[in-house]
Amino acid sequence: MPVGATRSSAGRRGLGRLVRVALIGIGVAMGAGAAGCATLVPRLEAPQLIVTGIALGGGSMQQQRIRLTLHATNPNPRNIAIRGIDCNLDLEGMSFAQGMTDAAFTLPALGAVDFAVDVTANLNTALVALAGSLGRSTVDYHFYGRVHLSNGVMRTIPFDGTGRVRL
Repeated sequence: MPVGATRSSAGRRGLGRLVRVALIGIGVAMGAGAAGCATLVPRLEAPQLIVTGIALGGGSMQQQRIRLTLHATNPNPRNIAIRGIDCNLDLEGMSFAQGMTDAAFTLPALGAVDFAVDVTANLNTALVALAGSLGRSTVDYHFYGRVHLSNGVMRTIPFDGTGRVRL
């Protein structure tokens, strides 16, 4: 015992060390538990969404309703329950249409589904985007957005794809 120290102050120092060691042990256990949980939650890959068709659906002089036909492929070994999709479509490098769907469906594990999404295009922007493709039957597209999941820890998955589509 150091000079001038009483038995009670030495006991408090020993108790303080014991508390610090216990807190460090609890912190290490919690960190290991969190890391273990992260390995238990499988990483979900984004579904691959391909635009297979674009059809005009009517509208006004300012806005045009457009129906996109999509082919979705699930690269994951488990089903994905989808609550809805927010999406953007660029044609020939220009913003063309935006939309969302709340139509729920399930992508089968390692499988594919075809479905439609209604989007809205500004008619002026749509005409400018399509003017460069006059005389061609296909256009380049960029399709991106978020898939909203019905359940699970992850609630959204971003997606991003490019390709060519027939008009």
